[in-house]
Amino acid sequence: MTRKAQLKVDLDAKLADDFAAAVTSAQTSESEVLREMVQDYVERQKVDSGYRQFMEAKVARGRDDVAAGEFIAADDAERMFAERRERALKASRL
Repeated sequence: MTRKAQLKVDLDAKLADDFAAAVTSAQTSESEVLREMVQDYVERQKVDSGYRQFMEAKVARGRDDVAAGEFIAADDAERMFAERRERALKASRL
């Protein structure tokens, strides 16, 4: 058996009226729209959480590399990529 829950949402009167008009115009119900919105929100949070974990792991690896002395100074990286860009531009002209 599926468990049901109810939410109470406090809206100012104008927003509540606009919402009621919008769902009527869309020929749906307030409950259906809110269910879809909650479901979309939950799914987005799952994706955001996964991305946040991915980024945190990347940052941790970067910090570990810096602590181990395995990094390239910003000026050196800029010079290296400037050289790569120049080579790519020359190759695209051929």
